[in-house]
Amino acid sequence: MEDFSLMVSTSIKEVMANPKHYIIPENLDAIEYLWNMNILTTQTNDYENEDSWIAIGRLSKENENIFYQMRNDDKFIDPSVPGILIHHGRGFRVPVKPGKKNTLEDFLPIFKMFKLQDVQKDGYMTVDEFFGKYTDCWKVIPNPYLEMEPKVEDFENLDDYLNASFEFNSMGYPRTNVVKVFDQSKAIKSIEEYIDDAGFSGCYDSEEGKIYYNKRLYEGHMKYKNSTLYNNQDNIYKTK
Repeated sequence: MEDFSLMVSTSIKEVMANPKHYIIPENLDAIEYLWNMNILTTQTNDYENEDSWIAIGRLSKENENIFYQMRNDDKFIDPSVPGILIHHGRGFRVPVKPGKKNTLEDFLPIFKMFKLQDVQKDGYMTVDEFFGKYTDCWKVIPNPYLEMEPKVEDFENLDDYLNASFEFNSMGYPRTNVVKVFDQSKAIKSIEEYIDDAGFSGCYDSEEGKIYYNKRLYEGHMKYKNSTLYNNQDNIYKTK
C-alpha cells in the first residue's frame, strides 16, 4: 500500500497523471467527480488525518457563489462529523463519515450543487507563461497587469468592486514588477512545434492562447466551450 502520509505538495499535472499514487482510494471517486466538472483539487486528507476533507482550487464566479451559499446553509452543514470541503482557506463541515470505503456517496449532495465550469487558471498557461518557462524565446517587460488591478476607490458600489476583483484574481496575473513575454524574434519554429516538443501536444487552444497542463484538462475545456453554458453566459463567467 502507498504511504500516503509521506506525500508532499505536487503539481496537478503529476497528480492527474497518477491519481492512485497521490490520493487515498476512499477519496478517489469524489475527486474524479470534481475533475469531471473542471474543478481542480489542491489537497486531500491521508491516513494520518482524522477528518475526511478535500480542498478545491479555483472556481468560476457561479460556483464561487454556490460554495458560499452552501457554507451558510444548515442543510449542507453538520458540525458533528469530520468531513470538510475547503476553498481558499475557508471551509465547512459536511456529513462525510470517516473510514468509509468511498466518500463520494457523502460528498455527492454537495458536489451536485456545482455547475460544469470552464477550466480555470490553475489548469492552463498563457502563451507568454509557456515561452517564459519552457523555452528561451522570451523577453522581460514591466508588468502591465499591476495597473489593471481594480481599486475599491474606483467603484461606487462595493459589489461591483468585489466582482471586478474576483475576475481579476481568477486570471492569476503575476504581481512581480516585471514579467516574461513571448519574443517572436527569437523563435525558430512555430508555436505549435514548441508546445509539442515540451510535451503538451494536443493541449493548445490557439483561439484563446491557452496551453492546458494535460489532455484531460484541454478536453474538459473544450467540453465546456462547446456546451450551451459557454455560449449563453455573460463574459464575466468566462476565463480569459
